[in-house]
Amino acid sequence: MVFPDVSTEKPGRPLLVARLHVDLCRLASSICPAA
Repeated sequence: MVFPDVSTEKPGRPLLVARLHVDLCRLASSICPAA
């Protein structure tokens, strides 16, 4: 899953947010595979 950088925030922040989002999704799927 790729998150295009359309944010106007500081460089690096959109990538950090995207990585955090992916990590949370993986954690959620590992806890509840039906999600």
